[in-house]
Amino acid sequence: MSQPLPPDRIDDLLSGFYKSKLPSPWPAAPAFAEPAKLRMAAPSNRARYTLAASVALLLGTCWYLSNGLPTGERPANKPATVPGILGDGSAKMPKEFEKKKELSSSPMLN
Repeated sequence: MSQPLPPDRIDDLLSGFYKSKLPSPWPAAPAFAEPAKLRMAAPSNRARYTLAASVALLLGTCWYLSNGLPTGERPANKPATVPGILGDGSAKMPKEFEKKKELSSSPMLN
């Protein structure tokens, strides 16, 4: 096990400085009104209408986007892909993953 490090002189100086800035008799906690006297403000109709409008907007947006975004018409002379990204590349199955055609003597394996 390692021994604890000795306290730094700077730590002692900073600790003493900040402790001197604390109030000597700590102030009492602020007094609050009795819980029975506190009443919660009733929500106004404006807040209810705002909530209803935001829920309607959320549901309407989800409904609109569930049909998909409208696609634009593509001119016949424009390519379907962006040139330069994939170029004239083509995908091919690597030889390692191609299935080998093996003849088996058992008809159960076919």
